[in-house]
Amino acid sequence: MAKPIRFTPKNSPSGWRINIPAKISETGKRQQVFYRTQKLALAAAEDLKRKVELFGVQTRAISPTVAEQATAALNLLEPYGITLLEAARRIADIESMQRRSSTIEDALKDYEKAKSGRSERHTKSITYMSRHLREDFAGRAMSSITAEELQAHLEAHTSGPVAFNGKLRYLTGLWRWAAKPPREWCNPDTLKHLERREAITSEISTLSAKETATLLTNAEKHFPDTAIPFAIALFTGMRMQEIERLKPEDIAPEGITVSQGKSKTKQRRFIHMPDPLAAWLAVYPITYCVCPPNWSRKKKAVRRLAGWKVWSDIVPTLKLKNPMKAKPPENAPEWPQNALRHTAASVALALGKDLQTLIFEHGHSGGTEMLRKHYIGRMPKKEAQAIWTLGPKGKKLPTMKIA
Repeated sequence: MAKPIRFTPKNSPSGWRINIPAKISETGKRQQVFYRTQKLALAAAEDLKRKVELFGVQTRAISPTVAEQATAALNLLEPYGITLLEAARRIADIESMQRRSSTIEDALKDYEKAKSGRSERHTKSITYMSRHLREDFAGRAMSSITAEELQAHLEAHTSGPVAFNGKLRYLTGLWRWAAKPPREWCNPDTLKHLERREAITSEISTLSAKETATLLTNAEKHFPDTAIPFAIALFTGMRMQEIERLKPEDIAPEGITVSQGKSKTKQRRFIHMPDPLAAWLAVYPITYCVCPPNWSRKKKAVRRLAGWKVWSDIVPTLKLKNPMKAKPPENAPEWPQNALRHTAASVALALGKDLQTLIFEHGHSGGTEMLRKHYIGRMPKKEAQAIWTLGPKGKKLPTMKIA
């Protein structure tokens, strides 16, 4: 037989104390209540005794509807070994977190401000992540967003394992930051079980003449201001990050200067102007910038329009004969990593460019052995010539020797 609950006041430095067991506490946890005088403590103890007596009466007088709901709840919880009270406490904790949580919009505003001192590339990645989160979870409290929803969000806004893993990394950083005190807006373990995608490392891939022509044609047709960045990448082999740092004054009729601060290897280099690129610059002269506004989004759109498996939020807004969704079809081919740079190197070697010149102009750091292994003999000379003579407006340029 269970011992009766006693509410005997005890004198303490903080006043007259009454211990309230967890099973009858309003919070569901053991409590200690203090009173200024013994008289007040004794009155409170009597009141608690009466409530305990009434508790039994109320339990027996519970309504049939509530009793039925309680029985059903117990049946649901039984396989998991969770009591009805424990389930109620968990729900109360969830509700409590949601009420003190921040909306995704307010959280992102504070997060962007906190990370504003990071690199330009890091800042851009956070900006894109924030835009997509605001679109998909508008008005939602962070604590209410589930791992399953975030998994679907990542899959909807990425088109391959590399992009998926990169976006997951930034999303995890946001969630961990939001979960730390004094914020505590969400559960830090929400993303714990989301697994990184395995990126299969394959041989270096290049574009064919047909694929390259399709890419440039779509750039000219839908986003003419992207034609030059694509042409620079194709005919010089510059890295995209380096092209994005170029200024109009870096490009002259003689060639392109890649300063130490704009080069990945932190070494200044000069690239002689390729004849095909000069032809493109004559049709699309550079004015105030090399890469246009919204370059990253437009770059994705052009690749998607050219048939590659690239997610793009712009293509659904275009007036196309056959409208496209943001998410590409599953059977679309993956865009090869550094495709234009690898194509440029393969074309240059196939057309007889000196290996040492290529190493310098491309800013390679792997030496001649790496280039020989990956690029020599990869592309037939006829295919390389077809790429080298691709001109603006669909015109074929005169056959020219490579410098």
